[in-house]
Amino acid sequence: MPSVFFETFGCQMNVADSDLLAHALAARGYYRAETGATADLVVINTCSVRERAEIRAKARIAEYARHKKKNKHNQQLWVVGCMAQRLGKALITEIPGVDRVVGAKDIMTFVSDIDAVLNVSPPARTADAEAAQVSVFVPIMRGCNNFCSYCVVPYVRGEEQSIPAAKVENTVRELIDKGVKEITLLGQNVNSYSDGVCDFAELLGKMHCLAGLERIRFTTSHPKDCTLKLVRTMAGLPKVCNHIHLPVQSGSSRILGLMNRNYTREAYLERIEVIKQEVPGVDITTDAMVGFPSETEDDFQETLSLFESVRFTTASMFAYSKRDGTAAAGMIDDVAVNKKKERLAALINVQTKITKEHYASMVGKELDVLFTERQRGRENLWMGQDNGCKRVLLACDDAIAGTILHVRVNRSSGMTLICERI
Repeated sequence: MPSVFFETFGCQMNVADSDLLAHALAARGYYRAETGATADLVVINTCSVRERAEIRAKARIAEYARHKKKNKHNQQLWVVGCMAQRLGKALITEIPGVDRVVGAKDIMTFVSDIDAVLNVSPPARTADAEAAQVSVFVPIMRGCNNFCSYCVVPYVRGEEQSIPAAKVENTVRELIDKGVKEITLLGQNVNSYSDGVCDFAELLGKMHCLAGLERIRFTTSHPKDCTLKLVRTMAGLPKVCNHIHLPVQSGSSRILGLMNRNYTREAYLERIEVIKQEVPGVDITTDAMVGFPSETEDDFQETLSLFESVRFTTASMFAYSKRDGTAAAGMIDDVAVNKKKERLAALINVQTKITKEHYASMVGKELDVLFTERQRGRENLWMGQDNGCKRVLLACDDAIAGTILHVRVNRSSGMTLICERI
């Protein structure tokens, strides 16, 4: 049997795309290799959101290409995803040894045509060849219409296209039949979902009615589309987890305007207050960047003060990097690299302190936790999440994947809750 190894960079949508391709390959006899060194096929799923992500992906692709040449390994090397979309076949010229490049816009078509690609006959309908999963990502829309000035996503993934609600329902029913207990609905701007009849809040209601499904998550939300209807739907549906990822990007209204985010600092904070009032105990997470063109020290201090005010549970933080083809690429990147690093370190320090305080506040509390997998290398330690977004670790000799257990938090390691079974 042929083997395949996946290495995925970037967002959850890339993870979902890798899973989609892996499922198609598994149905055609491919098994997952533990490393890429001996696999018959290596698939690198790439990201273009930040320059560093592309640099890392190119380094790994070049490493596999050198391995092929040195060992005369009859291995196929495929590059897929956003960087593949942006660079196209020029990547094959840049890194000889790459056999196939598939852009993010073409993933669905590529998977549909996989038999022609592999030169095999379509598989007979059999039981799923992959191991059952507890929690999976379910894309419900692709692309983005927002055109934030720093972002390449609309260019590499195209305009928004929502998958019909009936098709999403069928997909989730099939997953439930395979043992899935939790889904995360995915979209570059998930709360702008609409199939023409059903909006995102209504889709959540449809998912909530599916028997056998225990928990529903979603990401990523845009603040301008986070409506009161959506927030109240979250609050009224017990299966929908008390967590919303709401990227702010900057605490400065001036910078937000340059970013084309279509909201102000004040509007964002008002939305946060509504969420906290309607969904008590909610975990709010975010994305933020420092060093956007023309960002002053005062602008940065506004970001710091917003973090202190909102007290996000966790955050993804990074320094601005120029992405060719975006509106911001035409701006003067006038914040020095060392200043970007300094501001990023300061923001990370503030958020790390807040995150540790959130986790420490949970000690002694009782939680309902969905456990999904064993900790790698520790057979009796199980990992899971509470009804928000906090990570949980439990020592247990039983097989508890897919089980929701009532536990008590004994201590916090800083960013993981160590619990005991009640």
